[in-house]
Amino acid sequence: MLRHMRFAMALIAGCVAVAAAAPAFAQAHAGAVGAQQEFLAKRAGNYTRVIKFVGQPGEWKGTSKISVILGGRFIMEENHDTVFGRPVEGIRILGYDDAAKQYEMISMYTMSTAITKFTGTSTDGGKTVSYSATSSEPQGQAPLHALIHQVSDNEFVVTLSARGQDGKDKPFQETTYTRER
Repeated sequence: MLRHMRFAMALIAGCVAVAAAAPAFAQAHAGAVGAQQEFLAKRAGNYTRVIKFVGQPGEWKGTSKISVILGGRFIMEENHDTVFGRPVEGIRILGYDDAAKQYEMISMYTMSTAITKFTGTSTDGGKTVSYSATSSEPQGQAPLHALIHQVSDNEFVVTLSARGQDGKDKPFQETTYTRER
């Protein structure tokens, strides 16, 4: 009987020790780089960008440098374009939040003083991510969507859309990134 009590006490103590260590273990691994971060990191490199505005003739060109930052947890894009004869610069930081189970992106550019914060989902392992945000416009807040589709290891396309007067999303800009070789 005493032997069974000792065994039960040891078992209970072991369970308590594991339960106490579980939050620390989870917290230590919460910031670890996973499959989604590794997939995003494959975009690192230098790109040419071709920008087209839906319903308008012509296209504009620019460059983009994508870097892996913060130990592989995020990627940062720095782009430089000439659009309608004007220089435009932008920065984006993209990542995957393991705790929230969503893609996240912030975007800033020289045509605005706002930081646009996007959240997104993917049903194909990150090859296509659908992002949503609320954009600050001079006339007020407006829903904004970005669809990023990885065409190949060397090309991806970003399509921006906004809600039209009919209440449906309408693409207004498409940017194709092609990796420099």
